[in-house]
Amino acid sequence: MRKVNIPAPEWQEPAKGETLTLELRLITPMFGGGYATGQIDPLLPIRSAAIRGHLRFWWRATAGARYASVDELYMAETDLWGGASTSERSAAGKVAIRVEILDSGQPVPYSDIAPKANPKVGPQHGYFLFPFQPQQGKPAATGRKDVSFRLTLTLHPDLSDAQRSGVRTALKAWIAFGGVGARTRRGCGALTVVGQNASQWLPPTQNLAQWLPVPRGAASPPRWATLADARGMIVIKRDAEHAWCELGRFWARFRKGHFPQNYSPMSGSKWADYRQVLCRLSEQQGKVRLAKPFLGLPIIYQDIKGARNLCFVGSVEPAESGRMASPVILKPIALQDGRYGALILVMNAPKPRQIQIQGSSYTLEPPQADPVLKALQTNDVLDAVLKGAQRHFQNALVSFQLG
Repeated sequence: MRKVNIPAPEWQEPAKGETLTLELRLITPMFGGGYATGQIDPLLPIRSAAIRGHLRFWWRATAGARYASVDELYMAETDLWGGASTSERSAAGKVAIRVEILDSGQPVPYSDIAPKANPKVGPQHGYFLFPFQPQQGKPAATGRKDVSFRLTLTLHPDLSDAQRSGVRTALKAWIAFGGVGARTRRGCGALTVVGQNASQWLPPTQNLAQWLPVPRGAASPPRWATLADARGMIVIKRDAEHAWCELGRFWARFRKGHFPQNYSPMSGSKWADYRQVLCRLSEQQGKVRLAKPFLGLPIIYQDIKGARNLCFVGSVEPAESGRMASPVILKPIALQDGRYGALILVMNAPKPRQIQIQGSSYTLEPPQADPVLKALQTNDVLDAVLKGAQRHFQNALVSFQLG
């Protein structure tokens, strides 16, 4: 066989572009985020691959709002962040991400994070942490607090000005509205920026729309969750933990529908979903009018030992997948002036149309004449979230709309 001499490839210095470097620190404990599902790697609690995933999501929610189709969005996203290469197209990412752990923090047990519920104040932010509770044959999860790390993003020199701006906007949105690890939409793993350049990455109390410019959505209704036309409010609190506690009380109150009356943790739900709909499925004829599926799916109604009059036990799920992320984000937020706020954000997201209940498919329709919506003077469940927050918090509340 004839030998063929193939020259070794020559080393080429990687292209160097603009570098964004910032130091971040947890303001609430994180859960999960490691290489093993539900676990935290004590040596590398924050991974660059996980942050890339977060930034891709927030890029879709910000710059991605200008694309009218999924195909257009996919092409633009893979051109920037990378994807599967084909014979016709290379899809190497153009944003390099590096994480340097400055302080790996300390492990903190679930029992030290979630306050015990009592009949007077309710579960507080423990309401957000139910996935981490001890379960049959499984101990409670352990979180991690006080982690700090340096994040470096290197942008390829071939990126356009619009792409560079999109990366910065996605980074801002992730810091303000996201976090690291699991349950970031409910306040776990929330972040702040420290150091001399902190103010440019942290949101102001006023004029949030100017600080985070988001293009109007090209598709109506939206085909994926975006910040275009998203609405929200910030309630100033003394620290991140206090903000988290108050958000937990508000969400427990809203999920029970305690409006206009005061929140009573020991009282039952006022929504019509359970007694008037789920307990009368035989009367629905393929259509159901429910409120809570618009807040995220699945919803599981458990068989509670010793409970009486349980007329429905089972789950409510999206028809096409097992999960629909909540369009409502509730988390502590660090602000430019050093203060903290309780953030309530309603993203502009597709609404569920088909759901499955106990294995059968139903068309989902907005509720009519629901007592909670009537008390909040609205016909829309997501609008009720914001009106409920106004009733609950009352003071030091700043409203905003993006896009």
